[in-house]
Amino acid sequence: MKTYNQFITELNKYEKFLLKQGIKAIKKFNPGQTFKSIKKSALRTTKGLRNDPANPFVSPRREAENLVKQYQKTVPGEKGANIMKTKSNKYVNYDPTRVRQGEDISSAAGTFTMRGQSKQWNKGLDKDLKMLGDTQGRSILKNTGDQHRAIYNAPAFKANQTDRRIDSVFKKNVLGAPTTENLPKGAVPDAAKKIKAKSKIKPFKRNKK
Repeated sequence: MKTYNQFITELNKYEKFLLKQGIKAIKKFNPGQTFKSIKKSALRTTKGLRNDPANPFVSPRREAENLVKQYQKTVPGEKGANIMKTKSNKYVNYDPTRVRQGEDISSAAGTFTMRGQSKQWNKGLDKDLKMLGDTQGRSILKNTGDQHRAIYNAPAFKANQTDRRIDSVFKKNVLGAPTTENLPKGAVPDAAKKIKAKSKIKPFKRNKK
């Protein structure tokens, strides 16, 4: 019987397509290899793309995590990927991806884990917080949403330096909240001006009484 971690995978449609193409390519150039070894090699390569900051087929949250890890590996003064400097100037191992997925419980103290964060679970927690009168907790829970929605948002809790850097990758509005990038004015043509009709289109104005 498969364990939970073996049964649950992160392979999306794009990765499944790459895996199939990779198996075909390896079969063509290495016909002597067994199917098991071919699949293992192609799967390892495909999964490696999840850590690529330039991969456009990962979630915004994973993309931000990849960018921060790249920063930690390339910027002078940093100690490498997944190594975080604490407030007491100590360096500790902290992988934001593994913590978010609930696979690194040891370093998850004070951080947000998405594992099991379903809509039903959220409703139950919101009910408990309401009974306790915790309005701040309910507000955070509402803005975070379930685990599917959360992968499109910045970390709900930014208690450490790594999560604050991940948050800085997301675009912000004037109030400092994450937002999507707005289109510049004039980028979308005015459809009313392009309509060729005998009657003119006039803006509606309410009569003043």
